[in-house]
Amino acid sequence: MVTLASLCRRIGGAESAERAAQNARQAQRLLAACFAAGFLALSVQITRYGMTPSEMPSLSSQSAPVALAKGRPDIVDRNGRLLATDIRVYWLVANPSQIVNPDDAAEKIVALFPDLDQGALARKFRDKNSRFEYVKRGLTPKQAEAAHALGIPALSLMPTVQRVYPAGNVAAHILGITNVDNEGRSGVEWYIDQKLGTQLTPTSLAERPIVKLSLDLGVQHALTDELSKAMERYNAQAAMGIVLDVRNGEVVASASLPDFDPNRREQAAGQNRQNRVVTDVYELGSVFKSLTIAMALDQGVATRYEIFDATPFKLGRFTMRDPHASRRTYSVEDIFIHSSNTGSARIALAVGGERQQAFLKSLGLFDKLDTEAGSSPTPVFPKMWRPVNVATVAYGHGIAVPPLLFASAMASLVNGGERVKPTFLISEKNANDEPQRVISPETSATMRDLMRAVVERGTGRKAAVQGLGVGGKTGTALKVKEGRYSSDVINSFVAAVPIDQPRYLVMITIDEPHAEAGSRSNESSQNAAPTAGAIIKRIAPMLDILPTPRFDEAAATSYEQPAPYDARRAPYRKNRYETGGSDQGYSAYSQPRQPPAYGYRDERGGPRSGGGYQYSGDPRDFWSYRR
Repeated sequence: MVTLASLCRRIGGAESAERAAQNARQAQRLLAACFAAGFLALSVQITRYGMTPSEMPSLSSQSAPVALAKGRPDIVDRNGRLLATDIRVYWLVANPSQIVNPDDAAEKIVALFPDLDQGALARKFRDKNSRFEYVKRGLTPKQAEAAHALGIPALSLMPTVQRVYPAGNVAAHILGITNVDNEGRSGVEWYIDQKLGTQLTPTSLAERPIVKLSLDLGVQHALTDELSKAMERYNAQAAMGIVLDVRNGEVVASASLPDFDPNRREQAAGQNRQNRVVTDVYELGSVFKSLTIAMALDQGVATRYEIFDATPFKLGRFTMRDPHASRRTYSVEDIFIHSSNTGSARIALAVGGERQQAFLKSLGLFDKLDTEAGSSPTPVFPKMWRPVNVATVAYGHGIAVPPLLFASAMASLVNGGERVKPTFLISEKNANDEPQRVISPETSATMRDLMRAVVERGTGRKAAVQGLGVGGKTGTALKVKEGRYSSDVINSFVAAVPIDQPRYLVMITIDEPHAEAGSRSNESSQNAAPTAGAIIKRIAPMLDILPTPRFDEAAATSYEQPAPYDARRAPYRKNRYETGGSDQGYSAYSQPRQPPAYGYRDERGGPRSGGGYQYSGDPRDFWSYRR
């Protein structure tokens, strides 16, 4: 037997026993020092890995591919509430060439993870030419510990990260999804990869940067919840909604139903994945009359109280009819309040096709919309702008746009006339940026007043919220299916709140709603308007919109406030709201059919200021359209 002492004697030559023992002690001290140094180095390395777990190397075999998912920044709402983050997970992998009993190994693993296919797993393990196979991804630390406890030498655990969404379905379409490698595939997740790139790539889980969205999680939840209730109540195919800050274009909430849970990628398939607010285009119907009236008012073609014929008329081979106008004349105000198609068409024809196109273009309604949550297709509009197109576009048919793009156009109409660009990030407005004006502040003020009247005494009465100033416009459009108009409808309601000084615009769209039991109507006034009212009632406290404390002139409706004296209307101002005097409030309901001193041609007294109309002399129908 060779001992340490004898080995030292052989190396050092024949010496005394005392010299050999001394050499042995030196060898022992050297060996102990080596063990101590190795143990110290191992301890330091283990401590370092414990402090920085993201740097821990893969435990898989050397032949395994590099497949660790990349880290991503956290996404939070405007108040810092977490919407998306990375968590540590593990991938369970195997080396089939080292598995002695494939069937036994597959049985043990499936007992731990019943969602796996035992037969398919056993076939993988029998392939002795394979050196690497994925068994299961996304294991929690507890699951990883259980897999390690199986004691199968060929199994390995690879630490990595996985994206999770604490809010679940809420804001799913805005946030988007990632793939198994944690790469963004849609929504803000895709935007982070494509636009922000490596500047937001975290170095470790503890050093993740933050992407702050303009969304408010509380408002987002209320919007999604009320839309879900509306879908069930009206048996609708889909529903969508937007809450937009009219001052800077920030999207405070945006929902598209049906939706999905981004934590479960299998749900993000087919129509559930569609972000209808951004990526789809629709004919929105009568909400477009807001643009028509604003255009005519701003360009001086008509005034709020000017009279237009709202009776049916022919335009080429087409006949324009109106379910809301009972074969009579209307003021511009009443055309808007009662949503007259024929009246709106005549107003647009008075403006003309060229100016109509220019106005819609100034609002961005012909352009593709690019946002952080996705891009829209180019809006659909007539290639040839004939008179019939002028007329139909006036009430929202023949032109299809994404709801978010239309909401931004409406924001420009109520915010004083400045164009805004929708954004899902906190807006960083440059003080040097000149706002693009699309209408005058005076026209914007008139539009706010008209939208208030729609809710107080028009088609939007069911959107009213007690104590809050709400203004809006209804819209019901026939859906196009297979290139033809069908009997199904898509209903919208767009509202501004508080209407005297709007801060937020709320737009609701319900796809193919059905009439409630006991009702024959499935128009916007019966479903989209009350849904918008319910949403506004819930979100107003979250957005610091306070109710009117008492009834005074600031809270009075437009027809209850004293109107400025105007000699042209003084003789016929009497209405059921007045107590006497020629300078009391004015109501368009009680106007006699007497032409104002502008915007028409009086054949008895000669031309005054044009406008394309003539007085027929018949008191029953004194306006007639003349091309």
